[in-house]
Formats: sequence, C-alpha cells, structure tokens
Amino acid sequence: MPEHPWFVIEPDADDEFEFTDAERAFAAALRERTAGWASAGVGGELGRTDAWDSLVAYLSFGDPGGRLHLLYAGVHFTGDRVGGDRLHNQLFTLTDRPSGWGLEATGTVEELADRSARWFRTVLDKPVVLYVWLNADRYAYAARFAFADDDQTISQLYREDLAPPGQSEELVAAGHVHGRGWIQTADLPTPTLYQHIRGDLARAVLPSGARAVTERGPLAGVWYE
Repeated sequence: MPEHPWFVIEPDADDEFEFTDAERAFAAALRERTAGWASAGVGGELGRTDAWDSLVAYLSFGDPGGRLHLLYAGVHFTGDRVGGDRLHNQLFTLTDRPSGWGLEATGTVEELADRSARWFRTVLDKPVVLYVWLNADRYAYAARFAFADDDQTISQLYREDLAPPGQSEELVAAGHVHGRGWIQTADLPTPTLYQHIRGDLARAVLPSGARAVTERGPLAGVWYE
C-alpha cells in the first residue's frame, strides 16, 4: 500500500459528513481497487456536494512546473448509480458541459466501485500537454493546458498586450471568445512549443510544427477555462 492511499475516510470528515454504510462500502472498494496508484502531484479525496445529496470521490492534480491547479475529476455516488466527469473547482458539481469521457453507470456498490476505478484509470492515462505561443520577441503571449487525445481545454491564458497586433480583435470578431471576453486559445495558429505534463503521450494527437520542450520560461497572466 502507498504511504498516502486515496479515498480514505478521515475521522474529521466522518464526523462532518456522516457517511452511510453504502458510502463507506463504496469508498473501501474504490480504495482497494486503486491501491498502488497514488503518485506525486495527484490526490484522491472524498467529500460531498453542497447539496449533501451524494458522495463525491475525486482526483486532483496541478501543473508540476508551477503553482497552478489544473483539474478536479470525480464521481458522484448515490447508492445505486455513479456519474463521473470533470468537477467544478469549488462546488464539486459535475460540469455543465459534459465531456466525451464522462461516466454514467448503475449497479451494486461493488460494480460501481469497479466501474469508477476503471474510469479513474482512464482519466489518469489521458495525456495532458501544455501548448505555448511566443511572439516575435520570444515572449509567451498565450498558453493552454489541454487533454491532447481529444483536445479538450483544461486551463488557458491570453495576453492581448503581448499578442501579435490585431490578433485579439480578429479572434473576437470571429466568435472565438466566451464568458467575460475570454479568448479561446484553441483557435490560435499552431503553437510554438509544447510540453508533456502527465499521462500517456502515445495517445496524444499533437499539432504539426510545434516543438517539444522539457523546460519552459515563466507564464504570467490570468488563467481561465
């Protein structure tokens, strides 16, 4: 067993959440099936949604090259079913925009723990890549963490003050923006470079012309999804 196994019901959490017998059994089965998976930079935790209607078992990981948290992905267990996907980073609710790799299953506690463990393994193996765009002066004006197998954005930044002249206006005019004016970096030209962050790179579909690196310079700016 690893020194810090995942999905452990801590005494203080037990007092706060009052786990049911079914939830305890699910957590124990899930912990057993993921024994030995714990690795540096990835945490496996238990909690509840704000509505207190379901147990949440989730993984979290960040950028090992910085202090940026990247993702919560987890399952909601409600006794006879689980639903899994990317989670809201504060409420731990399932994403409003379901991904193509989400989980929906019904069954016994043991069956659901098995399905959930296999789903978590799939999430862990998904290749995460950082793409970086450099301007003519070699400063990073955009960056994007993404799952490189399905090109789903995890987190991104865009600096209009460093971007090529007129580019942001063109992107906005073309509709490559959402929310409070957040530029969507997936719609930029081929990135200058990319860095493999985690997961199985053999499953990645990488843009032709981007240069692979193992180290990178500072990435300053506001990160958003």
